[in-house]
Amino acid sequence: MKRTQQNINTTLPSTLKNDSNTLYVSSYEITRSPIKSNENKFSRADKKKVDAIFEILTTSPTEAIEKLLALKEIYPQAPVLYNYLAAAYSKTGNQKASIKETTENYLINPDYLFAKINYAQLCLNKGEFEKIPEIFDHKFDLKLLYPHRNTFHITEFSGFTGVMCAYYCSIGKSDPAKISFDILNKVAPESLMVNYAKHFLYPTMLTKLQRWAYKKRCVDGNKLESKEQKKVHDCSLEA
Repeated sequence: MKRTQQNINTTLPSTLKNDSNTLYVSSYEITRSPIKSNENKFSRADKKKVDAIFEILTTSPTEAIEKLLALKEIYPQAPVLYNYLAAAYSKTGNQKASIKETTENYLINPDYLFAKINYAQLCLNKGEFEKIPEIFDHKFDLKLLYPHRNTFHITEFSGFTGVMCAYYCSIGKSDPAKISFDILNKVAPESLMVNYAKHFLYPTMLTKLQRWAYKKRCVDGNKLESKEQKKVHDCSLEA
């Protein structure tokens, strides 16, 4: 019998404050079986349509887009429709539309894990690493992010862990990055997120330049903040 469920004990950083060597230990199950979603509520007939569209996302993306847009008119807040639309648009080469769907999904469904993951990837790819903590409510562990849940789907785990690995790499936190990558590679070696995380763990020259730009923005931001604080201090003395 094929094993569909694993019990995962994770040891990952709970915070990214400057003095953080603190580890948060959490335990939860990871399953390959479908997990019922409260966010995607379709009629039985429309659920079958959505499942059928998933099957043609890569083979007939243009047809999938047409059907997804029709369903989106009926279910404007269903996050899975935005996910599928982003994937279908990307498959057709329309990256602008794909980014639009990904961004809208996060804005409309900010608590939906895949909306967070996909939007976080957009930010990471653009070098906007400073946005990641806010996207995940400054919680860098699945159990901290969703304390009411004890089970996560393998794709939720791989997506989240891959993004966390990329983020840690981007801000120079090599130890948690390696921990995240090792766990991801052990639990879901077949996931596309393994290669995504590896791209950040072993960066190209472009990625290194993006990190340099991020650090420069942080330094410049700190300098600007210091100047503003000095202005406020000087004004208070004049008063």
